[in-house]
Amino acid sequence: MSVSLPTATGKAWALPAFGFGTCRLILAALVAMSHLWDGMIHGYAAYAVWAFYVLSGFLMTLILSTKYGFDGAGLRTYAVNRFMRIFPLYWLAAATGLATLWYAARQGIALQQLNGEFYWPQSREQWLHVVTLFPGFERGGLPVPVSNALAIEVGYYMLMPLMARSRSTAWFAAAVGIMIHLQLGITGDTFAQRYATFLPCMLPFAAGALVCHYREALARFSMPWLSTLVWLLHGLLWLALPDWPWTWGLYASLLLSSWMVVSLYGQRAGAVDRMLGDMSYPVYLIHTTVAAWFVCSCGFSRPIDFFAKAFVLTLFLSWLVVVLIDRPLSRLKRKPPAAPRMDSPRL
Repeated sequence: MSVSLPTATGKAWALPAFGFGTCRLILAALVAMSHLWDGMIHGYAAYAVWAFYVLSGFLMTLILSTKYGFDGAGLRTYAVNRFMRIFPLYWLAAATGLATLWYAARQGIALQQLNGEFYWPQSREQWLHVVTLFPGFERGGLPVPVSNALAIEVGYYMLMPLMARSRSTAWFAAAVGIMIHLQLGITGDTFAQRYATFLPCMLPFAAGALVCHYREALARFSMPWLSTLVWLLHGLLWLALPDWPWTWGLYASLLLSSWMVVSLYGQRAGAVDRMLGDMSYPVYLIHTTVAAWFVCSCGFSRPIDFFAKAFVLTLFLSWLVVVLIDRPLSRLKRKPPAAPRMDSPRL
């Protein structure tokens, strides 16, 4: 699917189609830029993480209702395939992060200056969090500094069958999420708790589930390029309204993310889009660790050229990980008990 625009010669010129894969890489790049460039516009990282949650809520609802089903066999296959998608690459990234932390400590370099959570776990419970990504364990030092968001995602993978089963359960989850946020208060002081703790993040996952449940009715609003552009432009509001991202901006981004996700549903963007989507996960996992390798030569200041060097290497390594590890591992996933739909992305 593409968008055709008239040209001066009267011939139609089609904007290239892109799908969930390209969107996921853009979101991962915004998270990386927010962490590794000290001049980055504020708000984009939070908006991107919640967009990932909306997208996950949508896709998990889609595959559960169209591929796996809700009986015992389907849910077991769903659990195994989610495990295979998340944990092998995460454990590889965690091992790389631990090796980087060990080497930096021998050189007398404290990588917490690069990211406040990038340090050696200090207790048994923190190690259990690192190994299992279970959101109930205490979080401390993280060899993959962004893995708190990943732990939240893992927790909601366990709850998604409830939200995916029916519209009523998704509405209930959304209502509970709204009440939690109103109880916390929409102020800058509560932003970290609203954005990055487990229960408040029910809201974006429920939003994704609802968008999936109503995807046919919402298809009339599908505008892939426009919805993505508006989502990106919304981040610029911080330039005029510095408090916006920490108050109501997160919720505006939630609505725009929902529009973008339903707009991208059904886009057939091909092999390049799939590769970019596959690369987004390792990009998200390793960008801080890769950046740490440049600290000795560049220091802890984070100018745009520091980000550019680290991000280019991150992209290359992510491509290698996808080709050499992720795609071969994907062959070990179980086949869903129901025949897969042609419009379901590789997950």
